[in-house]
Amino acid sequence: FAFYFVAYGLLARSSFAVQLGNHAAPLVFGALAGWAMWIPTYPADIVKTLVQVQDSKNKMMGPMQITAKLYRSGGVKAFFDGLEPKLVRAAVKHAATFWVYEIVMNMLRPIP
Repeated sequence: FAFYFVAYGLLARSSFAVQLGNHAAPLVFGALAGWAMWIPTYPADIVKTLVQVQDSKNKMMGPMQITAKLYRSGGVKAFFDGLEPKLVRAAVKHAATFWVYEIVMNMLRPIP
């Protein structure tokens, strides 16, 4: 989650935040933060999923064996198979998450 919160924090403090305004900025930056979280971690998620869905009737493979097999079968691209739908979902989910977060934080801040 470090990528997630760091990306959002940096974007929220950027000059783009002023240009987008208080309502659009959390939506855009939340979507981008979701992408910043998923893109670097997606290969590990693919390997984790393949470890979990192994058929117990066959010889079980560890994460390193699955990684090697996946790389041999499709190269680096195999680790990002199916990323596009995940990014679409992440954009919507994380945009809404940070939009609600900003609304709640503004309600909790004391009025000057």
